[in-house]
Amino acid sequence: MLMLMTSAALFSQVDCNLFNIQDLAADYLSFGVDTVILQSDGSYEIQLSNGTTASITLGCMDPDYTEYDASATTDDGSCSTLIVEGCMDPDYTEYDASATTDDGSCATLAPTCASPSMDGHSYGVVEIGDQCWFAENLRTTVYADDSAIPEVTDDTAWTGLSTGARCDYDNNASNVATYGRLYNWYAVADAAGLCPTGWHVATDDEWTDLENHISSQGFSGTEGTALKSISGWGAGGNGTDDFGFSALPGGYRFYDGYFGSAGDVGYWWSSSPSGGDAWSRYLSSSFLDVYRFDSNPRIGFSVRCLRDAD
Repeated sequence: MLMLMTSAALFSQVDCNLFNIQDLAADYLSFGVDTVILQSDGSYEIQLSNGTTASITLGCMDPDYTEYDASATTDDGSCSTLIVEGCMDPDYTEYDASATTDDGSCATLAPTCASPSMDGHSYGVVEIGDQCWFAENLRTTVYADDSAIPEVTDDTAWTGLSTGARCDYDNNASNVATYGRLYNWYAVADAAGLCPTGWHVATDDEWTDLENHISSQGFSGTEGTALKSISGWGAGGNGTDDFGFSALPGGYRFYDGYFGSAGDVGYWWSSSPSGGDAWSRYLSSSFLDVYRFDSNPRIGFSVRCLRDAD
């Protein structure tokens, strides 16, 4: 009769039902199996009826599986998870969710710049240095708290504003898809927030940080060219868009209501006041650099949003 034993105690009947050592030791059955003893290392010592002893170690014997046991001499059916080599760190662009073994291919940290939505539009974004910017101009008709930003088309009404307002260039809605909308600085400064939650209109210093980063990448004196889109600028003034900022010449609305410069110049507000005015930036089809100046808060300029610092 076959006896199934451990070095300390007999196996239970439950253990016997899990597998049949007599079947696993089929190679030795021509002599008969007298005793099976579980060793401390997990192997089984099989004492055969001819007086000899054999050893069996159960395990997965296929090296293509994560359960593979190099010491196994008898496959116990435990192979279940195929080895898939790849990057296992989700912080990297090479991340492979199916990978079970890291092959060292993680190389490029994934961008943390995620596209936000506001007022029914999902914005393209771009990571430049350690900043995450909109890759297009703001076009919202509401503040972050969903309150309306008044649209003001009348020139006289625009001139007299001291509160937030918006307009489409030339009061023509067909311009929005290309240039976004124009906002006076009172809208930029409104406590309700002009950008999506987690984003803000860049400060004067943050614009400077952007310019400094562009300059440090080999574009000193040509920062404007590096930020401008490769098409859409007049007079041969297209840029090289080396960083994906894709700046377009959306023009402006002067404080008397006059529209001008679309196709040739782009103007963007900062959120930083300058006395009774506010700091802004402009790019021109005629110049290579980025220009900083302070402007009357009643003027309508484009807006780019910047993600809040972590």
